Amino acid sequence: MAAAVGEVDAKAIQAVVQAQLNAFADDDAAQAFALATTEMQSLIGSADDFLRMIQEEYTPIYRNRRAIFSTPEIIEGYTIQIVRITDQDNHVWVAIYKMQQDADGNWKIDGCQLLETTSISV
Repeated sequence: MAAAVGEVDAKAIQAVVQAQLNAFADDDAAQAFALATTEMQSLIGSADDFLRMIQEEYTPIYRNRRAIFSTPEIIEGYTIQIVRITDQDNHVWVAIYKMQQDADGNWKIDGCQLLETTSISV
């Protein structure tokens, strides 16, 4: 069962994910890395390693044509932001972002699962 996220938090979550997508588009590794949780940063190691991983394993996120955001939800205690991503070849992907608030109340990205669909965008 999913629970709603408040409007202020929903806007903040979407802004963080969009900011990271923008950072990838600009090849701004430092900015993209800064939007990840401390735990994710520790696992990945460095901003350059992060950008390299995104380029190699998350190409649709790294270079997308369009991102359509759903309303964030709380599912089983996790705050989730789903984004429909259209890649450069017009294939549609679903990116499931796990979000987390830091001690200062700022939203950070705590991982992303990317799923390919059979849809093609026109």
